[in-house]
Amino acid sequence: MASSKAIRIEPSSLAHGYVMALPRGYLKDLSLAPGDHRLFFGAKQALIKLRPSEKGAADTAFLSGELLRELHLPTGIKLMLHKTGDGLRFGFLLGILANVKTANGQLTGQQKQVFKNLLDAAAGEKMYGYVFSVADIDWEERTVTGYRLEGKAGWAKRRLPLPDAVYDQIISRAYINKSDVAEAREKLKGLLGKRFFNPGYFDKWQVHQWLHGDRRTMEHVPDAVCFESVEQAAPFLYQHPDVYLKPVHGSLGIGIIRARRRPDGRVFYQIKKQDGSLRQEYAGSVSVFLKKFQKRLKNGPYLLQRTLRLKSWQGRPFDIRILLQKDGAGVWNRTKMFCRIAQQGQITSNLSTGGDALAVKQLLQEMYDDKKVRRIMQQLRDISDAVPQVIEQENSGTIGELGLDLGLDESGNIWVIEVNAKPWKKPNVEEGEWRDLALLAFVRPVQYAKYLCETDLR
Repeated sequence: MASSKAIRIEPSSLAHGYVMALPRGYLKDLSLAPGDHRLFFGAKQALIKLRPSEKGAADTAFLSGELLRELHLPTGIKLMLHKTGDGLRFGFLLGILANVKTANGQLTGQQKQVFKNLLDAAAGEKMYGYVFSVADIDWEERTVTGYRLEGKAGWAKRRLPLPDAVYDQIISRAYINKSDVAEAREKLKGLLGKRFFNPGYFDKWQVHQWLHGDRRTMEHVPDAVCFESVEQAAPFLYQHPDVYLKPVHGSLGIGIIRARRRPDGRVFYQIKKQDGSLRQEYAGSVSVFLKKFQKRLKNGPYLLQRTLRLKSWQGRPFDIRILLQKDGAGVWNRTKMFCRIAQQGQITSNLSTGGDALAVKQLLQEMYDDKKVRRIMQQLRDISDAVPQVIEQENSGTIGELGLDLGLDESGNIWVIEVNAKPWKKPNVEEGEWRDLALLAFVRPVQYAKYLCETDLR
């Protein structure tokens, strides 16, 4: 017997109280008997009278007005009806949690297309999705003012129940650390448990310790120290003449410094600014450099990492980005793997600051013979299998995707540069070989959300 079926939701003008009428075929397929049942829609629920419908379409559920209002159910659309251990459930409801920005009632900002892609993916997986922020939640009523795309009308506000699963798409560290946002996210985690996934950012030093302390990944992690004072940093700088200084709680490469100590003792350093540009300066010595640097430590600790002698392509630095995502079976997959090639003179290869993307195998074939290409590709697969296992073993939250940045040195060895908890997925992709993978990057998180609901709510 089926445990789920798609059905159209329509209001009934005849029924009063909390009543739902289903076609007899649905009652038979779902092994349902008329009578009292508990019906859920997200966080809302009601004890209903279930009866067979006497007339109407064979794929339509008729619900009383009182029941529609109580559950905040939309009408005129098809939803999945799931038979679960505790009753019946319409959905599943997927909430995309974000820092929502609007103008004239319409969503704006760099994530607008991301939200559209995710909601399209949700519809394709027969889930009901919406975008919301913590300010949109009514905790007492267990509802949300969510945003949905509705044809030519564009983005529309809808009062809906709190969702069955939340995909955290807050991409601002400053916003995520605000007290009201942090409090709301903790409440959502308490309500949903493992169905709240990708919660927050990683601490770079903590990730370094996890990977460096595990035999599966330790040989691929470069030397590094974490410091909160210039006294802690000085010995490392004297030991290594070329280093990177990375804010432990940073993202997008902003605030990264590359410092090179010359034979005469002077330090030449480059700082990546908010707009992606580089500021270049000299310090007369390591101690002078550290004095200049000291004020930055007020914003938090830094990771000090020796600079790897990485391969370049046509004189441009590059790294390898692997987008790792769980699928509809809860299994890790390599959704995308590509080289990010920095602009000439840049110290990071973020595509957001003008870098280019190239297929990994294509780039490797320009550098090595077939045997070495195969060896490196296998190494990449092995490392990208191991890293999420180590991260999940150490991290308490539910993780559905990771961005893994790897470097290739002059000897062909692979190094873990960074692990990103919230990898940016390019939402606008032209027709071509990358398009299917780009769209898959939005489908897989939705499939994983569906998997979490199916395993936790059935």
